Amino acid sequence: MDKREKWAILLAVTAFIAAYLICCYIPAWRIKLAADPLTYFAESLRHMMTLKLGIATVAALVAGICPYLLPRREQT
Repeated sequence: MDKREKWAILLAVTAFIAAYLICCYIPAWRIKLAADPLTYFAESLRHMMTLKLGIATVAALVAGICPYLLPRREQT
């Protein structure tokens, strides 16, 4: 596995996690639940899961492609 592939995987995983968590706390998509923080976090991950997975997957694909779009630097 070369350096470019490692960067692509790292960026894709990071973007997926970040996008999914951001989707959990968009004001229009938040759940109305009076519970302790751990229960609220678990339920917010499950709420509208299909839509959040789709958005997070697209963000991960875009981030994962970025290292391949940049030109390689010449090694000196």
